Amino acid sequence: MTETPLRVSLITPTYNERENIALLAQEIFETLKPAPDIDLELIVVDDNSPDGTGQVAEALVAQYPVKVVHRPGKLGLGSAVMAGFARSDRPFLGVIDADLSHDPAILPQLIHGLREYDLTSGSRFGLTSRVEKWAWHRKMISMVGVGAARLLTGAEDPLSGYFFLHREVIEGLELTSSGYKIFLEILVKGHWSRLLSVPFVFRNRQFSSSKLNLREHLLFAKQLLYFSFYRLSRRCRPSARARDRA
Repeated sequence: MTETPLRVSLITPTYNERENIALLAQEIFETLKPAPDIDLELIVVDDNSPDGTGQVAEALVAQYPVKVVHRPGKLGLGSAVMAGFARSDRPFLGVIDADLSHDPAILPQLIHGLREYDLTSGSRFGLTSRVEKWAWHRKMISMVGVGAARLLTGAEDPLSGYFFLHREVIEGLELTSSGYKIFLEILVKGHWSRLLSVPFVFRNRQFSSSKLNLREHLLFAKQLLYFSFYRLSRRCRPSARARDRA
């Protein structure tokens, strides 16, 4: 019996990713060729990149199932993700970075996981996970943030930017994250019970640099405090329910 196709919108926010966006699209759709039950569209949300990323993305429309959302300026990763969600009319949603750091090799596992799980995410901390060229100071900052966020959610990598979900998970929610960790807000506020974590290789960026700065770290600290109070006030679900593994 043929399974119902999984109709997915994959959102990728962009700012100065001209060299990466075509490579990303090629990798994504080549990876999914052996999975005929996955019907995926790529939604590029470009924040008026000075390097012409938006125009390069528009050129991909003739070759792949790609949509492009052009925004007037750099409005933040969180709002870019929400703009992509708003553009989609499909039942499943996902997010991937445009800088090639998120390996598309695990896309079939992440998307097929939605048949059993409410949320699926790429994890940098699984038994077979690896982060290429992870500077010690960046690793330290990341581990501190991840440790705090785990206390709130129980998820293996609650700060992952590589994830998929059923639209119902965020139905009726007002997502307010202006920073780069919208997944954390979804974990705290969303309507879900089962999360699948899939280990992957977090690759070194090829043609761009990290957009994280002091402002983004301060925004994350602010988010963490807010979500802590939110969870205490709402008596959110026990973290143990998040501990499913690939």
